[in-house]
Amino acid sequence: MRSITLVSGIVICAAAMIGSLATVAPVRAEDIAILEQDVEYSFAQQLTFTLAFTSSAEISELYLFFRGTTDPDTEKVTVAVADRGGVTRASYTHDVGLYPLPPFDRIAFWWQIEDVLGNQLQTEPDEFTYADNRFQWRELSSPGISVHWIEGRGDPVYAQTALDIAQASVAEINAELRAPVPDSLDIFLYDSEFHLEAAMVLGGRDWIGGQARPELGVVVVAVPPEQGYASRMKRYVPHEITHLLVYELVGSEGYRYVPTWLDEGLATSNEQLPTPEYALALEEAQQANELVSLRDLCVPFPPNGSRALLSYAQSASVVRFIRQQYGSDAIRRLLAAYADGASCTSGVEDALGISFSRLESDWLASLRPATGWRVWVERGGVWIGLWLLSILVTVPMIGHLHREAGR
Repeated sequence: MRSITLVSGIVICAAAMIGSLATVAPVRAEDIAILEQDVEYSFAQQLTFTLAFTSSAEISELYLFFRGTTDPDTEKVTVAVADRGGVTRASYTHDVGLYPLPPFDRIAFWWQIEDVLGNQLQTEPDEFTYADNRFQWRELSSPGISVHWIEGRGDPVYAQTALDIAQASVAEINAELRAPVPDSLDIFLYDSEFHLEAAMVLGGRDWIGGQARPELGVVVVAVPPEQGYASRMKRYVPHEITHLLVYELVGSEGYRYVPTWLDEGLATSNEQLPTPEYALALEEAQQANELVSLRDLCVPFPPNGSRALLSYAQSASVVRFIRQQYGSDAIRRLLAAYADGASCTSGVEDALGISFSRLESDWLASLRPATGWRVWVERGGVWIGLWLLSILVTVPMIGHLHREAGR
């Protein structure tokens, strides 16, 4: 993720409440020269774009364009200008409170200037990262991975733990996925779920505990710097990194077709430390005959509650079953099928060669506790087979001997 501030190339070094970007653009058209373009913002409050330029003729129109990486539409604004001592200045303020922007999105912006003589100039698009500058952030980096944590909330050991887990997670998860590794991966550690929830809500996004922004190469998790933080990191960091690697493997278009049970099942099963609540939720639902239909897990899960917990538990269980029965190659075949636009059900048929309902029934059968007879058969399967084969060979021989004796 590339971010820019007035001071350096990293947006998180901006002041706690105001982030800004400034460039001097040597872009010129006839009789129009750009002197400076800036953007300043207060997270979840407002963005202010400013422009300064000179022109030998009167300006007829001035337009501002900006858009986020995840925004399908470009904002277009006509901006008034003011001539001050030969330098023309203009500004536009966007109310982020009314029109939220996704946290940590990259925002590109550019200007178009037209004068009464017909001269026209469009500035080169510039870009900044809309980080949560309510806080001042510290950073610890290794090639390709950066961990950011709030100043005064955690120390370098805390950050190094997250960095070590992230590095190990990328290697371990990609041993199966074999996905292209993003050029940059940024992990933001909030010191509380309250602060992370506020950031997501203020940014107009649903709150889901932790989040990955695959299209941005960003992971956002809440890990208080207190005893046991390593355990939380081992769950949250690999989970969210899985989403990023799946995205890199299937692409932005293909990611839309990956069913939630596979995406979240991979992420949950890749957590370095198992979550006991998942196993308990799965066992209780099975005993009560309240398991969620696999078809219902094709779509996004509920944001919270017992149903969400069970959905994650089931999805992880299904993914583990596929690995055990069909191998890691099957996971890659599934992702390839969905990347090609397969439906939730047809992807299973294409990749595994069985129907979607067969996958579900086989998985359900694997959950049933083995009876004494079943355990005996499974453990002694080879010897039982040899015993039956010997009977098949011996019985005809005995019959033949009886017939010979009767003569």
